[in-house]
Amino acid sequence: MYQALYRKWRPKSFDDVVGQEHITTTLRNEIAAGKPAHAYLLMGSRGTGKTTCAKLIAKAVNCLAPKDGSPCGECEICKGIDNGSMVDVVEIDAASNNGVDNIRDLREEANFLPNVTKYRVYIIDEVHMLSMGAVNALLKIMEEPPSHVIFILATTEVHKIPATIQSRCQRFDFKRIDSAAIAGRLRYVSDQEGISITDEALAMIARLADGGMRDALSLLDLCSSHSHEVTLETVSEAAGLIGQDYLFDIADAVSRKDLSAALDLIGVLGSQAVEYDRLCQQLVTHYRNLLMAATSKNPGELIVCLPETLERYKTQAAAFTPARLVYAISALQQASALMSRTTSRRTELELCLARLCDPRLDQSPQALLARIDQLEAKLNRLLAEGVTLPAEVSQPQQEEAPAKPQKEKKAARPSPSPAPPSQPAVPMERWGEVMDRLKIVNPALRGALTGSRAFISGSRVLIDFPNPVFRELMNSSDDVRVQLKRAIAEVTGTRYGIGPYDPPKEQTPEQQVKPLDELLAAAADSGIEIKTM
Repeated sequence: MYQALYRKWRPKSFDDVVGQEHITTTLRNEIAAGKPAHAYLLMGSRGTGKTTCAKLIAKAVNCLAPKDGSPCGECEICKGIDNGSMVDVVEIDAASNNGVDNIRDLREEANFLPNVTKYRVYIIDEVHMLSMGAVNALLKIMEEPPSHVIFILATTEVHKIPATIQSRCQRFDFKRIDSAAIAGRLRYVSDQEGISITDEALAMIARLADGGMRDALSLLDLCSSHSHEVTLETVSEAAGLIGQDYLFDIADAVSRKDLSAALDLIGVLGSQAVEYDRLCQQLVTHYRNLLMAATSKNPGELIVCLPETLERYKTQAAAFTPARLVYAISALQQASALMSRTTSRRTELELCLARLCDPRLDQSPQALLARIDQLEAKLNRLLAEGVTLPAEVSQPQQEEAPAKPQKEKKAARPSPSPAPPSQPAVPMERWGEVMDRLKIVNPALRGALTGSRAFISGSRVLIDFPNPVFRELMNSSDDVRVQLKRAIAEVTGTRYGIGPYDPPKEQTPEQQVKPLDELLAAAADSGIEIKTM
């Protein structure tokens, strides 16, 4: 009979547990020293090794031939715990056995000595699901546990565990497993199983697993059944990453404020049996990915997708401001919450899309902030394109001051003053933000500016660039100059000219004034006679 990979490759010793060395080292040391705790609390997200370590503890404290605190896996006790025939090790699912009567039965049974093993071990999974009465019954025996009993509590929601229970346990926090560690374990398993898989596919599975080794092995199992040669495309098809173009289409319609097109897409998807609440959650994830693409320096590490899909996210994110993306996520989450309390799910989604296409329909603070941010972006683009704003109207003069005739103003107009001297250049603190903006709108220009610095001198931004490619781009392309000015304006809100930065030249020794010469000149001006020796 075929056995799933996550069951077949469950760790047999503490050394096989991946990514939780801070826990397995402590457990191995205290068990090897013969000082196991009477109660353990294992908490963490799913698939990180809580139940696996619970069974390893049960085997290690009872193993007939332990190896440095780890179970041998070969004795009859270890094998009995693995196949579930050892009556002294009891595994309880608190989700289905959460009543007070279940815990009272456990209390009565715990008073008896174990039949075969040294310790009677109770593993209570999802302990946060216990009722309040069951928790109180469990607390009674945990206050004064028999010396032959060990409790191992596992949960994904430790905040629901009463403090009275937590204080009587030795707590271990299981962290999400690093993607590189998951990929390394998957490579070992695939080699042992004879599965042909590329490194890119392994990396994608590790990222999709979101820190859970069990999910990673299950996805590897699915991909190996899908194709003999597991590639990046195989993983994408098996995980459902392909075929979500409709999310980009809906977001495009929203960016154009084309409500009719967005509603038509909703209607087509509804006719294809797409659940509206599921679609709303997908849109939340889609806008979250757009926000990461617009604001993060390394969006590829935060978005699980194909490389070409990542480029689509970057391109589409340029059509939104961060404030508008945040507002879209908030509005979609509110719509998702309302869908759970109404039967008109399609109506809730359509109303949400209407507010996204026209924020004037929503008077919430988030919508107002999104509208203000959008207006600022439009204003900055106009400034970057050379559109000047009308001058501010001067304050009216006091009534007692008579207005001067127009002729006098013209006569009193002074002659043009000479150009002011160049102002000192100061470093531009927001140059990094400008570079991040260029990374989205013009990656080639961003690459040419790698390692550059910028300085502000009056109304100009002077750029110190080590790459000569940038000078060629500036001299040969008007679009490059316009895009650079636009990026600076969108970040700073001010229209600047641009130019190269020429660092000030140091004075030569002949040009520098010596302090002694200054002193002699000052003495001569004061009539003091100085005789030189």
